[in-house]
Amino acid sequence: MRVSSKQAKVVVLGGGYAGVAAATRLARANTAVTLVNPRAEFVERIRLHQYVAGNHAAVSPMRNHLPETVEFRHDTAGVIDAQARRVELLDSGTLEYDYLVYAVGSRAGRTGISGAAESAVSVSTWEDAVAARQRLDTLPDGATVTVVGGGLTGIETAAELNELDRFAVRLISSGSLGATLNTHAQNRLRRYFREAGVLVIENTRVVEIFTDKLVLDDGRHLGSELTLVTTAFQAPELAAGSGLATTATGALQVTETLVSTSASTIVGAGDGCAFAAQPLRMSAQAANPTGVHAADTVLALIAGREPKPVRRKYVGQAMSLGRHNALIQTSDLADRPRRPVLTGRVAATIKEQICSATLGFGHFGPLRYSWSWPIGR
Repeated sequence: MRVSSKQAKVVVLGGGYAGVAAATRLARANTAVTLVNPRAEFVERIRLHQYVAGNHAAVSPMRNHLPETVEFRHDTAGVIDAQARRVELLDSGTLEYDYLVYAVGSRAGRTGISGAAESAVSVSTWEDAVAARQRLDTLPDGATVTVVGGGLTGIETAAELNELDRFAVRLISSGSLGATLNTHAQNRLRRYFREAGVLVIENTRVVEIFTDKLVLDDGRHLGSELTLVTTAFQAPELAAGSGLATTATGALQVTETLVSTSASTIVGAGDGCAFAAQPLRMSAQAANPTGVHAADTVLALIAGREPKPVRRKYVGQAMSLGRHNALIQTSDLADRPRRPVLTGRVAATIKEQICSATLGFGHFGPLRYSWSWPIGR
């Protein structure tokens, strides 16, 4: 469907990194853009572990991050009618669109751990982080806090909480610590936590969580006044509930151009969408460029052109280890780890610069961080 860019109405669902990137790019092309988000604030999700530890607000007014020409709706999408090209909102009626960018992000998924929903907390969303911080504030000094999950979120959360110097922090991973890193980086992490006094238990699953303890798959019972689970993420149910094709995780299934496999006027971006094969790693590193790419796909469709496929262009993984240390693992374009690893204060400075620049990086101009250029260019 070809539509004049001056007339095209584009609705962006979701005000995270991908949604804001898409809306910003689309607004520069003189389309009529409406962004819908269930909260009036932008959440810096990559800083939620800092919010839990009490050293960063992690939220700011959504309006501050959007061009003036983008209409903002503080509302929640209830259902998408792809055939009629409209979105039913829970509070403010119906939005019609020519094209829709589906950038609803992800949330905590089912962990498979008995008692996790009732007794543990998470840091995957703003609401989760608020609940976690409230629980932490009630704990006495010296209480044991357990972080379940040895991925980037778990590592950053454990390091941040340990730096408070209030709790006895332990980190439990069902596999190797930092499994997506190379052996050199993993050993750096183990040494960091050992020197910091954090007990790390690897290759061990938590099978049950209570309010004051947890049970491991080897039968051990460990005391834990608070347990934070960081192991599973999944997409919201909006796409599946609207009859759109989804993956096993509930993400909108898209082609290599980010167009929905079941609706040609819906384009995915960020954690809320996935390819049928080789899905992207859920991350802000993927959210920003796929948001920009989704906008470019929409603009191509509006103009009647064939959109370009996504070309993965990862550069590495950066994780904070408190406020004065970090680990940066470089990677090839396909997200495979490489040997160079940087740690210490220099790495911490780079990591902070990455976090501070994430919102603005790549939204504008020919030098934007795009995944549409061919690899090697």
